[in-house]
Amino acid sequence: MFDARAKAMTDPVYRAVRQPLGHVAIEPSPSPEALAAYYAERYYQSPVSASYAVDYDDREIAHKRLRARLWLSVIADLTGPAEGAAFLEVGCGEGFLLAAAGAAGWSVTGLDFADSGLRRWHPELADRVAVGDAYALLGRAVAEGRRHRVVALQNVLEHVIDPARLLRDVAGVLEPGGVVVVQVPNDFSRLQERALELGHIGREFWVAPPDHLSYFNTETGPAFAAANGYDLLDMFADFPIDWFLFHPGSAYVDRDPAAGKAAHAARIELDLLLAERGIEPYREFYRALARCGGGRNIAMVLRPRT
Repeated sequence: MFDARAKAMTDPVYRAVRQPLGHVAIEPSPSPEALAAYYAERYYQSPVSASYAVDYDDREIAHKRLRARLWLSVIADLTGPAEGAAFLEVGCGEGFLLAAAGAAGWSVTGLDFADSGLRRWHPELADRVAVGDAYALLGRAVAEGRRHRVVALQNVLEHVIDPARLLRDVAGVLEPGGVVVVQVPNDFSRLQERALELGHIGREFWVAPPDHLSYFNTETGPAFAAANGYDLLDMFADFPIDWFLFHPGSAYVDRDPAAGKAAHAARIELDLLLAERGIEPYREFYRALARCGGGRNIAMVLRPRT
């Protein structure tokens, strides 16, 4: 109904429905079996089905490493130095954050539906990653008494059928005082609403099942976390590529889809430029942007409420 990716699933119709806590979710949800097959067989393997590139140039790799540095900087403010403490990434994808955390002194492990992306970009981490259903793997970690100072979920919560359960399960593998960092797309945001109002876009292009099943923003994300037992400690954004939609020369959704590649390249260059004066001002810029409701993605640093 929303795009060609939905046709890969067995469910006939998808609707984006506002939930009681304010966020939006896809109804009906795909079956767990269909979703597992989608990620195992297609994600990080078919460029039609995932938001990634077949290859990255040096600037894009530098950008991915910069964002990992930002995450680790924010985490260090709250947890102190790594010193071999346990760092778990749920949905570790291609492994850029996991690799940076390991290099910074964390003892890293990862979970994911599939490891094809990780084996392409960081094959040295393959023995640190468990492949399978995240709920089952987290349940096993709880049963075995494994605890982590940090759990990272980078663009994961929007993909799962039951994000509330995932947040609750994650709390069970945290050591006392540990933190969870959750990044989600900033969707159904005021910026997107305004772009619709002004006619810069003609559709809710960010609604994309089966890749994304739940949608959060700078208001509904913290509300959802609070309802599931977490306190918000910090929040930061990333580059607001949606700003390009407000100029007819770079409106890459409806007017000129080919402009998307150039907008992405500009995002990389501008973000690397912003970081030239150091990670601290870069971090403060994106904290301020999140407070303004901006950023294509937002990251929330959370701690279970005691």
